[in-house]
Amino acid sequence: MSGNNGNGNGLIDGDAFIQIKPENGYDGFEGWGTSLAWWGHIVGQWSDRNKQDEIMDLIFDADKGLGLNIVRYNIGGGENPAIQPNTLRPGGDVPGFQPEKGIWDWSADEGQRNVLLAAMKRGADIAEAFSNSPPYWMTVSGSVTGSEDGGNNLREECYEEFADYLTEVVKHYKEAHGVAFRTLNPLNEPVSNWWKKGNIQEGAHFSLDKQMEIIKQTARSLQLKGLTETAVSAPDENSVDETLEMLHGYDEETFNSFSQINTHSYNGVRLEEIRKLAREKGKKLWMSEYGTGGTGPHDHGDMTSVMELAERVITDLRLLQPAAWVYWQAVEDESAQNNWGFIHSDFRHGENRYEITKQYYAMAQFSKFIRPGNRILCPDDRDSIAAYDAASKQLTVVVHNREGQRRIRFDLGPFVPDGTTAKLYRTSEQENLVEAELFIYSNKITVNLEAQSVTTVVVSNITL
Repeated sequence: MSGNNGNGNGLIDGDAFIQIKPENGYDGFEGWGTSLAWWGHIVGQWSDRNKQDEIMDLIFDADKGLGLNIVRYNIGGGENPAIQPNTLRPGGDVPGFQPEKGIWDWSADEGQRNVLLAAMKRGADIAEAFSNSPPYWMTVSGSVTGSEDGGNNLREECYEEFADYLTEVVKHYKEAHGVAFRTLNPLNEPVSNWWKKGNIQEGAHFSLDKQMEIIKQTARSLQLKGLTETAVSAPDENSVDETLEMLHGYDEETFNSFSQINTHSYNGVRLEEIRKLAREKGKKLWMSEYGTGGTGPHDHGDMTSVMELAERVITDLRLLQPAAWVYWQAVEDESAQNNWGFIHSDFRHGENRYEITKQYYAMAQFSKFIRPGNRILCPDDRDSIAAYDAASKQLTVVVHNREGQRRIRFDLGPFVPDGTTAKLYRTSEQENLVEAELFIYSNKITVNLEAQSVTTVVVSNITL
């Protein structure tokens, strides 16, 4: 890779010209994260602690790995033991803490708990708890996989009991493990109609009125138990548009019962609308779940998933402007033969073995350099995102390129670099976070973009 990607003055006819403007952006970025379901349940039970530590470092350590600092812990419902065979996917059979009404088992879910504590040991500083389904004995169908028809599955008389279950887990983790969940979400893609009995994962439909009921009950239960460090988040719909639709349907009491809007960004186009609504209501906004497997056959070097991931991150940061961006599960099941996830391990038979995927390096292009507390900047280019850390005087620009090779120039504008060089990191079909040096000419940086690539430029010792 050539160190000098420009000519003598860095100005080349026909180059894309992009200005970095510090006024175009937002503050309050809290970081990057992952849900621990379902991989935590599996990896957290590995007998080889060295291999387990390797994965923890790769995901959560800021120097050795991705530096994800946000974890979403899944409070399992626990499937009905009478249902045989169990239809839940490998890892998806997350144990519940109340296997029967009135009986608590705090030894349950050891695997996910081990991963949660290991993540926090490595610097994860924000934890959210969420639920996919109530315990099976609270459900209409008798199963955590959903109702017979995809409708509401929490029994009418169990709303207060379900809220008590969730908040009791939050209380236990605080008292027994020193983990204070900042938020608790009783919902996951609740308006979706695909949560039907026999599903391969836990899930529960909640219609709009029932969403409001469980949100208010959960907030009330937290308050009654004095769990003031934990607030409610909602609703975690599959698409931005569905999240917005639910929010528009909530009454004032419901809105006053939660502090954070969570949305997934698998689908939907109304990103700017939900951003504005969050600001009007004074709510924090998270992109709490997204994952992709691309369009190619199973291949750890798949680039289609890399391009989809990079485009989604940049689009979300530019338009949704969330305080946090959270990937679904960092480790995926190799036996599923897809391209989701940053790391693959066979959840059925592959204990203590794993492979790193190309998506891992794509995520690193963002998470290793754009850090919590950075001001996110939105250059006048839909394929680029930038960030500035005033404390460490570091400017980061990330650009993804689906097309063939092209050249792009970044004008640093009012930013004043102390030196004449910058670092470049690139992930492409042939490269994994490969580092090179760039030169700064006349406060401009010229970069050659490889086809199908994600490129990060880092300028140190730069001030406004």
